[in-house]
Amino acid sequence: MDRSIHEKIEALTSRIQALARQQTTISNQLLQLINELDELKRSINTSTTVTGSAIEQPAVTTIEVHEVIEAPTHLPPPPPPPRRIVRPAAPRSSSSFEEFIGKNVASKVGILVTIIGIFIGAKYAIDHDMVSPAVRVMAGYISGAALIAVAAWLKKKYEAYSSVLMGGGLAVLYFITYIGYSFYALMPQLAAFGLMLVFTAGTVYAALLYNRVIIAHLAQIGAYAIPFLLSDNSGRYAVFFAYMAVINTGILVVSLYKYWKSLFYAAFILTWIIYGSWYFLSFKNGLHNTIAWTYLSIFFLIFYITFLAYKIIRKEKYELHDVFVLLSNAFIFYGIGYSLLQYEQTGINYAGAFTLVNAAIHLVVSQVIRRLQLADRSLYYLVLGLVIVFCTIAIPVQLDGNWVTLLWTAEAVLVFLIGRLRKAPAYEQLGAGLVILSFVSLVQDWFNHTNTFLYPDKNPVHPFINIVFATGVLVAVAQGAIIFYNNNKKYQSELPAGSIYRGFYNYALPAIFLVTAYFLFFFEIGGYFLQVETQHLSYGIYEGVWGSRYEAFEFIVLLLYSMTFNIVLMLINQRWVRNKILAAFSQLGIALMMIVLVTKALSVLNEITRTYHQHGPGYFGVMEFIIRYAVVAFTAIMLYTGNQTRLAFVREAWVPKAWSLMVHTIIFSFMSAEYLSWTTADGSDNQYKLGLSILWGIYALALVVLGIRKKQKHLRLAGIVLFSVTLIKLFLYDLAGAGTITKTVSFISLGVLLLVVSFLYNKYKEVLFGEPDRSGE
Repeated sequence: MDRSIHEKIEALTSRIQALARQQTTISNQLLQLINELDELKRSINTSTTVTGSAIEQPAVTTIEVHEVIEAPTHLPPPPPPPRRIVRPAAPRSSSSFEEFIGKNVASKVGILVTIIGIFIGAKYAIDHDMVSPAVRVMAGYISGAALIAVAAWLKKKYEAYSSVLMGGGLAVLYFITYIGYSFYALMPQLAAFGLMLVFTAGTVYAALLYNRVIIAHLAQIGAYAIPFLLSDNSGRYAVFFAYMAVINTGILVVSLYKYWKSLFYAAFILTWIIYGSWYFLSFKNGLHNTIAWTYLSIFFLIFYITFLAYKIIRKEKYELHDVFVLLSNAFIFYGIGYSLLQYEQTGINYAGAFTLVNAAIHLVVSQVIRRLQLADRSLYYLVLGLVIVFCTIAIPVQLDGNWVTLLWTAEAVLVFLIGRLRKAPAYEQLGAGLVILSFVSLVQDWFNHTNTFLYPDKNPVHPFINIVFATGVLVAVAQGAIIFYNNNKKYQSELPAGSIYRGFYNYALPAIFLVTAYFLFFFEIGGYFLQVETQHLSYGIYEGVWGSRYEAFEFIVLLLYSMTFNIVLMLINQRWVRNKILAAFSQLGIALMMIVLVTKALSVLNEITRTYHQHGPGYFGVMEFIIRYAVVAFTAIMLYTGNQTRLAFVREAWVPKAWSLMVHTIIFSFMSAEYLSWTTADGSDNQYKLGLSILWGIYALALVVLGIRKKQKHLRLAGIVLFSVTLIKLFLYDLAGAGTITKTVSFISLGVLLLVVSFLYNKYKEVLFGEPDRSGE
């Protein structure tokens, strides 16, 4: 007993010592906290609130630590956090909007209205001979100078407003100089151009002085617009284009110096629109040829040099819109120049030489850029790409037909491979354009090729053995090669991830390849039947909706070809490609072909079969009878292959239901068509009504039974819908004029079928709807 008491004493002593150690630790921590609190108190004493008033000191209880530390009754409250002064946002009043209108919009609209008013008044005075031409021109100069003087006077205090007046005044001086020379001949040509050069320099100086692009834009817009507003159809186009060239030069100098690219784009668009409108609407061969060639070349060089200056002087990287500008400028010059050559008697003989001249221009530029290292290699490759394009075009412009397509296709592959292997994105971009050109050229060849089948005696053409088919094969092979290299991980593209060109090679080009491959055989098959029909019109007896038995048979053969194409496409995708987008495309193709089959092809097949039975075999012999079962077989193969593709690639929940409904629709349509084919083969069109309704009722019952067995609601609903359609057909169509026996059989048959359906729903209601079976109650 003593021993047990001793052990308890030792245990209690150990616990007391442990508690003492804990108490010491807590005391030390508490002292540390008190010291930190004192530091905070002293810091608060020296600080002020955000509003400038001192923060009231909180009361702090002094805590003394004894051998046994007693916990204080309460800790001092923490100092309040400094208040943040949140200044309420000034309400957006109508004054800001008013300021915007008064200071900005009003000034710009006002100067335009003023200029328009000046010229309306001038035109009125001119029309009524109120003042002499010299006075009119002088008044114009005084008005422009007055605007400029007022602008200079207001510049220090109202710079924005002053800049608008300055631009308007300079625009007036441009217009008056043009009017004085072109309309009234008040000054010689040299003086007129001298004045315009002075005003152009003034515009440059004003734009730089104010550092505002609006000055240049106002002068630019007015300079382009006023010749049209005051034109008297004098036909002095050389003066007008010279005027435009001077204006463009000054405007583009400002654009380049201040890096105002909006001026460049505006000048580019307006100039080519004006020149193109004149060329297509007012150009006269023999009278305007020199003017057309001169200013076509001048405008081309102005914009080409400005474009290069942006890249070389400003060290600017080219982007997609720059590629568009460069290519547009080059091809506008080439296209109009090529058109001008057609007006010359021997011009067409120099079309190839003119194309090579274009290539030489770009070649010189590219070599200067490369040798002097004036810009990055991307610009060098872009300009060199134009050299390759024009060298490629040089030969085809002297030729016709498929050579153009073949050369563009070969060029597309070559340029793409250079871009991919040499890591030059510009070549890949150029390759995309060449692919499109070759495809468009192939489509044109196809349409021309179809017309040749109409005249087999004059132009004998053998389907699948002709230059157009061979060209199409080569184009498809080339497109496939580009797709292969594009998807090969060894040859990664340097194009940006979100680039439109990447999207073209990843998505658009495969689609173009599929279109090429499909229509490559489609047009040959159609051409064959067109040729046969032209040569054998004696076989044209046909009573269907189609023009001849050939056309009907051609329609079914093309449908079979489409099914075959889709089947092969799905098998290739399952085995090698494994692409979900291609799988979805195949599923869409199946849906479209099934719609064509149900809505059109089955009726055409019945017409072909009926004609076969009534008039005997035609040009295609027994195939006119067998082809209907070929359609059944190919449809079954396509649906099976499509189902395998669906299971492998499609995961959407609604697709299996839609697929099963489509399959049952096809089976139901085939059964109905087959029944109609055999019952109407002898021309007895009224004998099929009753049997067809019974067939529909039986199939509706089968859908309901299948839906109950597989617990698929959509099949049961489809069966009920089919029953409803059958009853409507029965009452509104079948029984019209039918005898008593026919009515009796129809009502009894469908009534029994409906009773069976009702019985099945009642028997399996617990399985279908979760309701307990109360039949025994």
